[in-house]
Amino acid sequence: MTPRSQLKQAPAYAPFILFFFTLLTLQLSAADQAAAEPDDICMQEDHRTFSLYIENDVLAGDDGQYTNGVKLSWSRYGLSELPEDAWLHKWLYPVIKGIGFDKPASAAKALTFSIGQNIYTPEDIDKRELIEDDRPYAGITYAELGFHRRRAGRMHTLALMAGIVGPDSYAEDVQSKFHEWLDSNDPKGWDNQLENEPVLGLVYDYKNRLFNMGDGGLGSDVVFNTGATAGNVRVCANTGLLARWGWNIPNDFGNFPIQPATCFNAEVEEKYCDEQVRKFGLHLFVSASAKAVAHDIFLDGNTWRDSHSVDRKPFVGTFMGGIGLNSKRFKAVLSYVHQTESFEEQDDPQVYGSLNLSFRY
Repeated sequence: MTPRSQLKQAPAYAPFILFFFTLLTLQLSAADQAAAEPDDICMQEDHRTFSLYIENDVLAGDDGQYTNGVKLSWSRYGLSELPEDAWLHKWLYPVIKGIGFDKPASAAKALTFSIGQNIYTPEDIDKRELIEDDRPYAGITYAELGFHRRRAGRMHTLALMAGIVGPDSYAEDVQSKFHEWLDSNDPKGWDNQLENEPVLGLVYDYKNRLFNMGDGGLGSDVVFNTGATAGNVRVCANTGLLARWGWNIPNDFGNFPIQPATCFNAEVEEKYCDEQVRKFGLHLFVSASAKAVAHDIFLDGNTWRDSHSVDRKPFVGTFMGGIGLNSKRFKAVLSYVHQTESFEEQDDPQVYGSLNLSFRY
């Protein structure tokens, strides 16, 4: 598809999707408040975690499409209420409290702050000219503020993402330098990348441990998740299941792909006593999820400016499997991700590897 000659408008249905999932958030919040399950949280205040997520298609033996993603997250959890010294999150407290997201009082609270960058290229990075039947060159650099509430095996997340798409994301510089270090082919088509555009995304995510067998030792669990994103970066809704089997499985909600303004990863555990956090654990996991996409700037192109675009598919499936290791304050997860074609001109599914390293203190 050639670059468009007319300015595009933001999706007209975005406000309706946002309104629907706001109602869903309030409904699930009410269900949490009405739940009669006892709180068995063994908690020490103000636990914190640094997590580094790395995704790259080279880890799966490929190079193209979604080519690299990096995300660094800081989590502060084990909170009985929203802390007054969280100066970065505090400016959103009126909204969080106004919609009742900090309720019920018995729920454990958590805050996260993340920064990240994702890079997208066509399959053939040796061509300088525009490749009309392949995805645009695009990069995004972003920051996310996340609020989490956990009670009785359920966690709600509300997050605000802000960033920049285009040359000012410095995706071209990062990829070019990385390829130079690896003595690999220099990507030549970045002159065709999307134009600069500030992006915003409002994210809601809900996770529920539907099944949990074994509290220490050999066990398994199943985690359901659903959520949605509204903004000029993406308008989408997703749902999926994660299953884990192993020895001393972490009492968190597992790992999911780190796409900006979608499903949120957070090291938010429920039991923090020493006998819990110091156990060695090893587990295997698989997950499957489906995403309905109404808008994706990385495929649809810039929102208000002419740019290259391709024919986005409305539904995408993602399958993930891997192994996790946790010991004392550390956690490492290595996974393989298979994603179905996201646009009509795409010849093959997207595959990439993912590595998550976390340190708790």
